[in-house]
Amino acid sequence: MRRTAVILLCISLFSVRVMAQEDFARGLGRLTFGAEWGYVATWQSGFHYNYFSPDGYREDERGNEFLYYSNADVYIHGGYDFNEYWNVSMYIGYAGVHDIHKVIPVSLRGTRYFGDDPLKDRWFTFVDLGSGLCIKKEPQEILVGKIGGGYRISLSSSVKLDFLLSARITYTHPPVIHDGVRISLKRTNRNNAYVGAFSVGMGISF
Repeated sequence: MRRTAVILLCISLFSVRVMAQEDFARGLGRLTFGAEWGYVATWQSGFHYNYFSPDGYREDERGNEFLYYSNADVYIHGGYDFNEYWNVSMYIGYAGVHDIHKVIPVSLRGTRYFGDDPLKDRWFTFVDLGSGLCIKKEPQEILVGKIGGGYRISLSSSVKLDFLLSARITYTHPPVIHDGVRISLKRTNRNNAYVGAFSVGMGISF
């Protein structure tokens, strides 16, 4: 009886090991990491400033414009493939937001792949939400959101090349300038801005 139990245990462990090796070979149930970079085309910007001017007057400014402005961004990421369809990864990057300032976004991205075989080229879509910091004299928080998709080329069982297209919005806090004078945060009640953009990029994952 004991010998039979030992044999069954060995067979079970061997089967689990084989299945794990097969899953790893297919790119399933494993850690992932990589890098991503892209071109960002800003098309909309809106703001609301409320502050006290150097003369002591309370100012309230609002605006919204459609425009075209070029930026770039770059990210590194690490995550996990739960199965052949889903990946969740954390992204940290460096990007420009319009002509306002640079930002360090940190976000969580959920990606859905289409097609049953990770070793083949296939389409995917994703949603990305997060926060971060804007880089300026008095840093403040930002909020970022993206939705997009792309096409993944499988270079090997572990190396993938992605082509991406996304729409994104960034909520940030620009520095307030009044007649060439920067207004400090102590004299600022509100300095909110929303920036909408489209992006095309490439990424590599391992």
